Amino acid sequence: MLTGYVVDFEVMSKVCRHCSVAKNKLGQSSAEFSIWYEGHKSECDINHLSSSTSMEMEAALTLWKRSTSLGFRYITVLSDGDCKTFNYLCEKKVYGPDIVIKKEECINHVSKRLGTALRSTVKDCRAQGISLGGKAHGSLKQATIKKLTTYYQKAILRNKGDVNAMKTAIYATLLHSISTDAKPQHSKCPAGENSWCFYQSAIANGEKPNNHKLNVGTPINEKFLPKILPIYQRLASNKLLERCIRCGTQNANESLHSMIWAKCPKEIFVNKRRVKRAVTEAVCEYNKGTVRTIVETQKALGVATGGSTKQLATILDCRKQKFRKRRQNASNKLALKLIKKAIHKKELLARRREGMTYGAGQF
Repeated sequence: MLTGYVVDFEVMSKVCRHCSVAKNKLGQSSAEFSIWYEGHKSECDINHLSSSTSMEMEAALTLWKRSTSLGFRYITVLSDGDCKTFNYLCEKKVYGPDIVIKKEECINHVSKRLGTALRSTVKDCRAQGISLGGKAHGSLKQATIKKLTTYYQKAILRNKGDVNAMKTAIYATLLHSISTDAKPQHSKCPAGENSWCFYQSAIANGEKPNNHKLNVGTPINEKFLPKILPIYQRLASNKLLERCIRCGTQNANESLHSMIWAKCPKEIFVNKRRVKRAVTEAVCEYNKGTVRTIVETQKALGVATGGSTKQLATILDCRKQKFRKRRQNASNKLALKLIKKAIHKKELLARRREGMTYGAGQF
């Protein structure tokens, strides 16, 4: 069940300033420090002693263990693939051997893997003296890789709930890209007059398909296929696509994180208490909105909420709602896409005109 709310959180810390001061004054191995620490232990900010990279795993384990006391279980992990949290939870068997925790993938992160893999392949081949990139027609340019990444993500989104359809759509984008007039490969492209594939659309309308060179937006030389195909096979495997079946994303997490860092910037070191306060405020505002959070907090503290405070909080909530609606509007999405495309094109033209102006150790 997806509630849309933040139901629990955990703040991890490896630092306690009180302990640092006491160690310097009393000496870490002294009897005085041991006596002091016994009284301080319950208030110590340190709740994680392992590496920083393992914090996410330990925090997840804490949340999973605590969930049963709250009356529910987390049986699905929406992962970005950056941490071994899922494997760690499975190893610990938090809910016992009979309860299986499932893994789902964030499609935003999954789609980025295609671009990363293609760029890495181009780089590796260049080191071997094989050119996949360049300006020639059919080469794996950065613009082509970016488009292929977008098409891969759309192939998953448009076929939500159907693994086979996802796989067909993914391979369609690849075969469409390597097609030529001499060897059209559009069998996996969707048929019909409204098909995104110019070839299938022309056939459905009883017309002769136009020139591939002019109509294929992501042309790839077929001789590069042996280098590219393994990447697509890995990213179009049933095992991976089954984890993308619900097309989940971590956008909600990122939204919450942005609220937290707005209250407590990552660039500035603060103690655990300050971070926890920022997280608590952000979670309350995320779940209830700014107005309700302020009113209920001040009520609990026995403080009356002033009219100006309510007015400012209402403005903030309205601004957030307006921004959210604008981002969800189709015309605004298209406008934003065109603006980004224009900026990217302008940047590319400027770089070509100026040549190399910056590079590590190049000048």
